[in-house]
Amino acid sequence: MEYISVRFTPGIARITLARGAQRNAINAALAAELVAVIGSLEREGVIVAVLDAQGPAFCAGADLSELETATAAVDSVVEAMLSVPVHWTAAVAGAARGAALSLLAACPRVLATPEATFGLPELAKGFFPTDVIDLQVAVLGVRGAFDLAFRATPIGAVDAQSIGLVSEVVQPDELEARLARDSGALASADPNAVKEGVRLWQTRLRAAVNGSARL
Repeated sequence: MEYISVRFTPGIARITLARGAQRNAINAALAAELVAVIGSLEREGVIVAVLDAQGPAFCAGADLSELETATAAVDSVVEAMLSVPVHWTAAVAGAARGAALSLLAACPRVLATPEATFGLPELAKGFFPTDVIDLQVAVLGVRGAFDLAFRATPIGAVDAQSIGLVSEVVQPDELEARLARDSGALASADPNAVKEGVRLWQTRLRAAVNGSARL
């Protein structure tokens, strides 16, 4: 694969965005690779997946140089993540912008280092992040999601944790150990119980998205 790398250990997949020169922006090619890998996770016996990234940015969002297809590309990745009974943990050690927050919204757990930043910068570029706002409302609530969109400037990891975008802020030298510990604990738990919890998460998240879209 050209734009992602994947490592498997028993019950666990480590999926790394590897389009670092483009700040891991999501285009159709990267999305296709992700969707293909996600579709194989259950067959591979994966219970837990960790999503991280190479380079200084976690993900710059949708690739604006391929705007006509990038939104659909992001949607296809989120749909894939919410269609398999796998627990996702995102590990964010850089900038997460725009549609990157859609990927984070699909993860029950998001760990971030103190240097990580998060934002919906679209308004500063002349348009509103309509395509991603419903997922943010589902995770952050109406006020939190729209405040992030209207401010159009990034927030730090601690502030992101305070509004529910991040589960926990972890020091860089502790991140790998925390990922290993948390992933190992889930992978060694009863797989049917983990899958049941994941399906409940997915159902509740979808319901919240559908509810916010009707407001």
